[in-house]
Amino acid sequence: MTEPAARPGLRTNRIGRHLPTSGGLEKTLRIAREQALETVQIFVSNPQGWAVPKPRSDAKAFAEGAREMGLSPVVVHAKYLINLASPDPDHRERSAVALAAELVAAASLGATLVVVHSGSHGGDGEKRGMERLVKGIGRAKELAAAEAESDGVKPAELLVENSVGAGTQLCSTFDTLAGVVEEAGVRVCVDTAHTYVAGYDLSTPEGARDVAAKLRAALGDRIALLHLNDPRNALGSHRDGHQRLGEGHVSTDAWVELFSGLPGVPVVMETPYATPEVDAEQVRLAKELAGGLPILQKGV
Repeated sequence: MTEPAARPGLRTNRIGRHLPTSGGLEKTLRIAREQALETVQIFVSNPQGWAVPKPRSDAKAFAEGAREMGLSPVVVHAKYLINLASPDPDHRERSAVALAAELVAAASLGATLVVVHSGSHGGDGEKRGMERLVKGIGRAKELAAAEAESDGVKPAELLVENSVGAGTQLCSTFDTLAGVVEEAGVRVCVDTAHTYVAGYDLSTPEGARDVAAKLRAALGDRIALLHLNDPRNALGSHRDGHQRLGEGHVSTDAWVELFSGLPGVPVVMETPYATPEVDAEQVRLAKELAGGLPILQKGV
């Protein structure tokens, strides 16, 4: 794999990755330090279960440690079970309650952003699904504000992530995502693998420039976070799957153009774990592709 030449001193995108919390949050911080991360994403509860996040004895130490290390933003990914657009009112309410709890739990750890999937309309149409999603976002924010007030904290900010567009999933296009977040008053997380398999060809430098321009046109300053994942599956396949950088469908030169077109947007990789050495090399590569190892502080 031939890497493009770095542009020292020009990088504005902070680079990080999703890290496990098994073994304690102190271990999470240690891994972040070893990999020279500048931002980090974690779960605050089992993403495959409905159990609400429990108070953590190491929450304060994690928040202080992340602040001392300069990790910013600290991001939480919400449960996969949450579907604010579900046609089932009980599932929608359960989803809103679960998301509200994660917004508050994230704040207790010093996290400022929580990413949630856009969900599925369940078969009764995109329009109705998007309406329910907007209402569900409002419900979750309302519940989180009430819970946070009693706990004396400010809830984390909610971001909606674009989908791969499989089946009845919502918000696989930039325009539909923009419609939801503008009405709901929230920002977005753009997943690059989801973007590609949903039909946006960012695999070449020219394609990546075009995709970045379309993102800016549709979403502007509502783009708060980038999930940097090399797509495993084919363009337009609507099948999710993440590869490490350089092992999927996107050329290294294309990543350079995507970063150039989205300056200042923080980045979290959700690529498969390997050895500590390979993981650290992926972080270093992402920094090189984004403009070089130094990072400009102005405007970031």
